[in-house]
Amino acid sequence: MNNKSLTLNDLDFVDELSFFRSYYKYLLAYCVENNLRYDGEIAVLIIRFCEDVESIISTPDSKLKSDDIAFLIRIAEGRVFKELNELSTEYNRMNTHDILKNPRYKMFRVLETHGY
Repeated sequence: MNNKSLTLNDLDFVDELSFFRSYYKYLLAYCVENNLRYDGEIAVLIIRFCEDVESIISTPDSKLKSDDIAFLIRIAEGRVFKELNELSTEYNRMNTHDILKNPRYKMFRVLETHGY
């Protein structure tokens, strides 16, 4: 793995990460407010995901640790969303891939140009 010292501002991912966090927070809130059945374990994963994203975007000028970079790579590759999208079978997940595609692909291209 690359050993560059990058910040979140260097990568320009603050908006994308905020979007992902907001999307999944809304999704969880939607399930709760509309009394849809959902998987509690995945709900906990969504809460952890949102906390991890919040911890990264709260200090956009600090150098990213290798764990943070690994987390960003998992997001860019879409591996995180594969788990989180199974929250509930009662809401329409058909367009989730399209909604998350552009910000995720941008992250992937930027990480790729930095050698990750």
